[in-house]
Amino acid sequence: MLERHGKLLGTIQTAGDDLKERVVKIKITQENVIIPSIQTLSEGQANLLATLAPKNRVEALEDEVAFMKSVVKILSQEVAELKKAQ
Repeated sequence: MLERHGKLLGTIQTAGDDLKERVVKIKITQENVIIPSIQTLSEGQANLLATLAPKNRVEALEDEVAFMKSVVKILSQEVAELKKAQ
């Protein structure tokens, strides 16, 4: 019985050692691959946010464009009427 417990303990220790080795490999991968990738993504997002126009500015420009379209339409109609009158 003591011999079985010794074998079981050895098996558990081997599994524990394997697990520790896998954890170390995961930590190394995380440190060398994953974290730098996340930092790169974060920097890219910061650049996008820095160059992105504020929402209120975009809305103001949309309003201006809509107004200018209506003015162009009215002026085009007036030009067409003037051409007919000639």
